[in-house]
Amino acid sequence: MPGVESGKLYPPEVLRSFAAAVFEKVGVSQEDAALVADSLIEANLRGVDTHGVTRMLCVYVKRVQAGLIRAKTMIMVTSDRPSVALLDGHNSLGQVVSKRAMTMAIEKAARTGCAVAGVTNSNHFGASAYYSMMALAHDQIGIAMTNSPAFVPPWGGRQPMFGTNPLSIAFPGDKEGSVVLDMATTTVARGRIVLYDKQNIPLDPGWAFDAAGRPTTDPHEAMKGLLQPLGGYKGYGLALAVDLLTGILTGGDYSFHMGGALADDFSRPTGVGSFFGAIAVDAFMDPAEFKRRVDRVIREIHESPKAEGVSRIYIPGEIEAESTARRLKEGIPLPAVVVKEFVELGDELGVPFPA
Repeated sequence: MPGVESGKLYPPEVLRSFAAAVFEKVGVSQEDAALVADSLIEANLRGVDTHGVTRMLCVYVKRVQAGLIRAKTMIMVTSDRPSVALLDGHNSLGQVVSKRAMTMAIEKAARTGCAVAGVTNSNHFGASAYYSMMALAHDQIGIAMTNSPAFVPPWGGRQPMFGTNPLSIAFPGDKEGSVVLDMATTTVARGRIVLYDKQNIPLDPGWAFDAAGRPTTDPHEAMKGLLQPLGGYKGYGLALAVDLLTGILTGGDYSFHMGGALADDFSRPTGVGSFFGAIAVDAFMDPAEFKRRVDRVIREIHESPKAEGVSRIYIPGEIEAESTARRLKEGIPLPAVVVKEFVELGDELGVPFPA
């Protein structure tokens, strides 16, 4: 799981309030600040610290301060059909544009059975599952994906042409819980490399290449290099497919035409494109029957024979759900280097970070 290895534990609500206050200080509206803070904290709760306040809070704030992210939301719906919508985010905060698009997809799917919404001229939207899971409360299957700055070469190449291009699909369940797939098209998200680099932790083999395209376990070399596609050429193909849906189909930026690393490239906006979908279960069958069938699948997987040395088989989203329960009770861990960043940010903006 992408996350931090250790750190001081902070109550989620303390971090949520701090993040929201920080965003308001740099000109974000109270409503939008609360939304962005919520998306980041939900990522932390699920153990996806690479997309939580741990990594993204300071980065977002710096980009807003530099004028690379619009603090005041400006969203235009440029195409609106019964089951399709296209939104131009005009460089607004990614979470705000993305929630609007996913909400539209859900509302349209309730009427038509299936709907999609594309987003162009947006920004990093946090964790994909935040949006796919919005559909669960409506007895719908949710889909969310996005492109991102290029750190991944095409299979056999060494020029970065694709981002981690994550995608998430959430299926509503019942007693056994929901199935929530949330994955990058790389072996690990780049945020994992960033956190390991900050903490001087060696990478696992197969995660990254150095700048010359040679495999490396040195996080510092990996920061200057490339990410490994998930499953070799299959991950490359999947990354390309996500880029075609999120960048090409929406009429936005794609591949290396996007802005660079969020924390490093302050020359221009990133120009992120995203794609959302919702499928109404009742267009196919009674939602209660669907959930019973999902439950049966989950039980069958749990009860299937385990490989030697394996004590438990997990369903996608199960580890994250358990992390949420644990961190709600115990707190969210922040490494000392991140706490230092938050203290400095708080001092700068007049929002003291809690001791």
